[in-house]
Amino acid sequence: MLIPYDIHSSLEQFKFRLLEDKHTENFFQIHRHNFYEIVYITEGSVKFTIDFKVYNLEKNTVYLIKPGQIHQWIKDDFNNECKGYIFHFVKDFFIYDEMINTLFDNTSTPIIKVNNDSKRNINSLISMIKLERDIHNKLTIHLFSSIIEYLLRSKQSKENLSFKDNRIYELIKLIEENFKDEKSASFYAKHFELTTKRLNELTKIHIGKTLSSLIIDRNIIEIKRSLIYSKSSIKNIAEELCFRDVAYFSSFFKHHTSFSPLEFRKIKINKIDKL
Repeated sequence: MLIPYDIHSSLEQFKFRLLEDKHTENFFQIHRHNFYEIVYITEGSVKFTIDFKVYNLEKNTVYLIKPGQIHQWIKDDFNNECKGYIFHFVKDFFIYDEMINTLFDNTSTPIIKVNNDSKRNINSLISMIKLERDIHNKLTIHLFSSIIEYLLRSKQSKENLSFKDNRIYELIKLIEENFKDEKSASFYAKHFELTTKRLNELTKIHIGKTLSSLIIDRNIIEIKRSLIYSKSSIKNIAEELCFRDVAYFSSFFKHHTSFSPLEFRKIKINKIDKL
């Protein structure tokens, strides 16, 4: 089910396609891959899922998909009235990859509303890339790097800022780095020298969720990814994600999804937004 791009080939370090092109059935299947993806909508709208969450892709908006994230185009909602671009690339394509780390960091939503000034410049840069016969040359690297810079500029605008408290950014990063080994809210509260109650208050204000919910959500996403794509046994997945035993792992997953791990794995997935 993985998209068949070989990122080890220099010819596949950067690739883009038009959203309005004709697509095979494989295009609409649930999938993940080991390269980065940027979806830029220029006209219309369409539904898309990233890690089991549905997004309504709108005009003048960019959506970011990190390596390993499960995603899918919703075919029933897809039509050629929606226009835009899909970019696939690896870090090795860039001279400096720190901009990619910043763009795809874990402390923000995968959505960027592109402001008018950036939109004009990004569209001009895309037009120049389309004129290149060999899109893997140095000029394309610089052109696409410039697009990334404009996206960063839009991302850092007031319209796109998600949190006002820097501790929330740090918390999300901390959960991403430790969710397998540390499932207790007290571990994260201790890091900030706060009580669990106080950190809960902060997450409710800025994210609308409790600290425990954030930890649980991250674990559930990883479990779903593993059940869909890994051939490992339920026991091995539980061990890899640091659950104390299979019984607790299964109970945890069913409590938060209504499916047992085995039931979830057996489901014929046509639309992951139903899961």
